[in-house]
Amino acid sequence: MVVVFVLGMIAASVNERHAEVTSVMNNRKTEITGIEARNDKFEPNYPREYQTWEATADTSFKSLYNGNQAVDVLEARPEMVILWAGYAFSKDYSTPRGHMHAIEDMRNTLRVGNRLLAGLAKARMFPA
Repeated sequence: MVVVFVLGMIAASVNERHAEVTSVMNNRKTEITGIEARNDKFEPNYPREYQTWEATADTSFKSLYNGNQAVDVLEARPEMVILWAGYAFSKDYSTPRGHMHAIEDMRNTLRVGNRLLAGLAKARMFPA
């Protein structure tokens, strides 16, 4: 009897999710074609998702386990440089801040080769 009840609840949940997806797909307010990089274009069609993405801009939360502020892990735990020797993480590793900061964080990381810093290093090695 309990098994039948649980299976009924699972089936109802699956049907509810299917109805939600169908509703979102059929009630689009803005047509998005191809690859779209402007986040504000998604707000009319996906208001809840856009609000949660926008909330990642707030970097005031701090906790014992990261929070949403960029903290230099290698400065706090220098032994990680030795553990990650040979890997890009030994050059730069900061705690994640949220999706709104993703592009900015990728541009500023030393792990993928920052051209400005590489140019400064070259200028120091070969002064004019």
